[in-house]
Amino acid sequence: MKLLNIKHSLRFKLIIGFVTVAVPLVALLLYNNYYASNTIREQVADSNKNSMILYSHQIEAALNKETNFLYNIALEDPNIVAFSQLREHTDEYYLAKARILNTLTRYHRFDKSVDLQFIYSVNKQDLFHTPIKTSSYEELESIQTTIEKLVKSVRPESEYFREWKAVEYGPDRFALIRLVDAGDGFYLGAFVQLENLMIPLDLIHLEDGFAGFVNRQGELITNAAAIGRHRLDISLASEANEVYQVVRKDDRKYVVVMNPIQGTDVILSAFVPESQMLKNLYHFRRVIVLISIAALITLIIYLVYLNDILLKPLNNLVRGMRRIKHGDWETRLHSSKAKEFAIINETFNGMAAEIHDLKISVYEEQIKAHKAELKHLQLQINPHFLLNSINIVYNLAEIKNYGVIQLMCMNLVKYFRFTTKTHQVAVTIAEEMEHMESYIKIQQVRFPERITYAFHIAEQAQKAAIPPLLIQPFIENAIKYGFDFMDHPFHIGIEVRFIGSDQLEIVIQDNGNGFSADVLSQLQSGGLKANRDGQHLGISNVQYRLKHIFGQKASLEFDNAPDGGARIRIILPFRTVEQFTSY
Repeated sequence: MKLLNIKHSLRFKLIIGFVTVAVPLVALLLYNNYYASNTIREQVADSNKNSMILYSHQIEAALNKETNFLYNIALEDPNIVAFSQLREHTDEYYLAKARILNTLTRYHRFDKSVDLQFIYSVNKQDLFHTPIKTSSYEELESIQTTIEKLVKSVRPESEYFREWKAVEYGPDRFALIRLVDAGDGFYLGAFVQLENLMIPLDLIHLEDGFAGFVNRQGELITNAAAIGRHRLDISLASEANEVYQVVRKDDRKYVVVMNPIQGTDVILSAFVPESQMLKNLYHFRRVIVLISIAALITLIIYLVYLNDILLKPLNNLVRGMRRIKHGDWETRLHSSKAKEFAIINETFNGMAAEIHDLKISVYEEQIKAHKAELKHLQLQINPHFLLNSINIVYNLAEIKNYGVIQLMCMNLVKYFRFTTKTHQVAVTIAEEMEHMESYIKIQQVRFPERITYAFHIAEQAQKAAIPPLLIQPFIENAIKYGFDFMDHPFHIGIEVRFIGSDQLEIVIQDNGNGFSADVLSQLQSGGLKANRDGQHLGISNVQYRLKHIFGQKASLEFDNAPDGGARIRIILPFRTVEQFTSY
């Protein structure tokens, strides 16, 4: 219910309206920013992709030329054919090696596509190569060792005989190797370091970016430290697929474009820093962000202003109405900044004051009428009992039992002295029990040795206060309807005790016939009313008085005891005589 009220409130609708305006605006600006950035990425990626394709073709052409040269040497050079027939460590053998190396060196002098060329004799396990230009002896030894291990372990069906393949010849140092089977147990090969194939950065305008080679597992094998352990998606490396991917390293993002080099197992890649790519877009993006922030701040200021000038006065008005509804007639509204709400608040305060005064007047009149009605109900019981008492005295006078008449009259005096105190709105339990004892003794005079009684009053309940003559109607009805000259005396028991600390329980029980099924049903449903003959008048009066004095805090229950007899249970709040007087 509360959630439903919030959804229908003006505040909720204004907030929804604010969000409806602000969110699409911010979303549009952010999308515009994203679209501009993405467009620039695509344009830069497309430009660098074209450069990648061009340089890839140049590398492919150089490597293909080297491959063709190796095949021509293997097929046409007579020294290769004769070399296999010469015995090792002979002069002719060394002369043949010298002639082959001269041929390779002469070609390498004019075409420096590769770093070195080599020949390996499988049968003689002899490896010789063209001169290698290295920066250190360790590097030279590492290259020689790598080539020697490869040619000794390679098989004729290896992929090294079909394409250029990347090999690692030192820590984070890679090269491409290609082998050609010359027949008769001889391999021709070429070796080129990947760093010598790297694209000069100024050729493709990478600025703070870099180029590198990626293997077929998506790992960067040159400049590997630049992006760490990231694996690239090599499915995007295609001339027909002009797309890019983004990788992040620490706080830097790179736009990566790739193109495969045909005839090799490596992919040429360019890494362009996104910050450099979007640097010309920085001011545009900054303006968009500032516009978004300014629009958001403006809308928030407007919402705060609207809340102060409209929502807050409305909320105060609604809160004031709710307080008035709950009986807080002292509620008053303060003046508002808006003229319209100032008039509304002034009118509200005037109406609240007038209603308060009227409410007090009506309430006082109701209290007076209520007290007069309760006194009238209290007096209604006296004539009813008076008729029964006169009838008893009349019967005693007929039999001239003057001693019993005196006892009867003494108890009647006590009884009527109690009932004629109409100004009392409450009596203590002790006083009510003394009155009940007088009443039962009157009945004992009428029915000697046929009626017994017992009172069990909790000590702390003696000073509890109840409306006067609350218990008598039930005792009177018990004797009238439950007493039927049984074989054993008719017993009436009254027990008063506390339930918890703030409720009083009064239980009235007899051992008579109990309630009939029809009467008990009517009593439990509240349908038993006093008739014109005065029957059930006492019970109706008790029900009415409990309802008007205690409201829902008091209850009156009827049932039959398991071992026979009627049982009435009255539960009402604990009050003292002083509390009743203030009421």
